[in-house]
Amino acid sequence: MHYEDEEMEKRPQEYAPYRSTLDDRDRAHAAEELHENEDTRDASIAQLREFIAKHPQIVRCRTDPVFLLRFLRYRKFNVAEACATLEGGLAFLMRMRTLYGEEVNTFHPNVQRMLDLDAIVPLGLDRKRRMVILVRVGAMDPKDTTALLQMRLGALVINTCLEYERTQVHGTVWIVDCSGMTMGHVGAWGLSEVKMMADSINEVVTMFVKEVHMVQVPRITWIMLDLLLPLLSPKIRDRFKFHRTQDELRSAIDVSILPTTYGGEQSFKQAVENFRDMFDAQTRWFKLEEQFLMDLSIPAPGTGGRTARNNQRNEFPGEESMVGSFRKLTVD
Repeated sequence: MHYEDEEMEKRPQEYAPYRSTLDDRDRAHAAEELHENEDTRDASIAQLREFIAKHPQIVRCRTDPVFLLRFLRYRKFNVAEACATLEGGLAFLMRMRTLYGEEVNTFHPNVQRMLDLDAIVPLGLDRKRRMVILVRVGAMDPKDTTALLQMRLGALVINTCLEYERTQVHGTVWIVDCSGMTMGHVGAWGLSEVKMMADSINEVVTMFVKEVHMVQVPRITWIMLDLLLPLLSPKIRDRFKFHRTQDELRSAIDVSILPTTYGGEQSFKQAVENFRDMFDAQTRWFKLEEQFLMDLSIPAPGTGGRTARNNQRNEFPGEESMVGSFRKLTVD
């Protein structure tokens, strides 16, 4: 059966089976850290699929195992939390489309132009199998980019990495090189964009962030950081580390994964080519995700019992959140 023909149907005639791409070391880590085993995985996938099928607002959504597992693993197989995160992520995407139109789409020319800047590039897996991602702020010209496009490029990279199970299981390490950052870069971010990014990091992005290394941070960057950091969850905020020089960075990062331009051992050009191959291999998923649809004109289930966390996650400035709690849906 061609499962891909039905992967956007909320109630497909037959669901795609799970085929693991993990090895024994990955599975052992998932069992210890995420409470994942064959029994919990299969039962949880079935419950999340039933949640999607019964949700009155969800019209089209992926139901393939790798997509669903990003939510289950991120919430350590707490199915209720995974359902809430999926619901909130879809609602967030719908509001982004309403506010910004087609520029939200992965294949919009402006987003693809950002991709060509090589400003956010996965460098590969470190010795702990965490995906290391390099952000080069100075590679983005503030005259040609917006806060939205920078967020969309980040989302493209994150979603590409999350199509690979090993990244779902082991998480990521971020290196943010602030050299070349100017007042123009800082000025692109208003209060609403900073809050949107913080909400996304806290509640929408289903990726474990193990470390964030800020390198060569100029004083003007603190104008933005002083707004962003208090909005992040304490767990994320505590994982920020600051390095004045690349020498300090090398003492904290697996040098074999760093580009030679940072005193490491791999070619940045090769890292870029590897990422392009990763992205190209997942193109069909991104095209499917442009069909995601959640009808927010339909009353949300359990709106009256909505939690404060759900309210915070799904609000943009000036909007009233309409996404309710999943808890009044029946998930057998």
